[in-house]
Amino acid sequence: MLMLDAMKIGEKTFEASFEAFCQKAGFRRTIQRRIVYGLFYGGCKHLSVEDIMAIISKKNPGLREESVYRILGDLEREGYIRKVEVPGIRKYEYASERHGHFLCSKCGKIWDVDISSVSIPEVLAGASDVNVTFNGICPSCAQKKRKA
Repeated sequence: MLMLDAMKIGEKTFEASFEAFCQKAGFRRTIQRRIVYGLFYGGCKHLSVEDIMAIISKKNPGLREESVYRILGDLEREGYIRKVEVPGIRKYEYASERHGHFLCSKCGKIWDVDISSVSIPEVLAGASDVNVTFNGICPSCAQKKRKA
């Protein structure tokens, strides 16, 4: 019973957030936009268009890739999500606080890295966008390499 109440509260919070976002941005509240918005809601996921299509095609097979690109563009322009581009990879993430990324050169997985303690030199204080990406091999891939 307690779990159902928590789920209802979470769903109401999501719906209120989605409605407020659409109203502020002047977007129609469509099921397609709701689905894509929900994939990033409160999370730190890194999703490619292919990832998104794989997730949503199970519940909404009629949603076309062109629509997903258009919705992602809308969400990005409104500052809800941002593009994470590293060599050969384009993913989207919830636009949370400033952070960097670690990219595993073996499996391609991306992790968020706290860079809040990194100070930006004064000559770069006017930078509007800061991208920090660390490249290397993640612990899981390194462990597989040691076992091989």
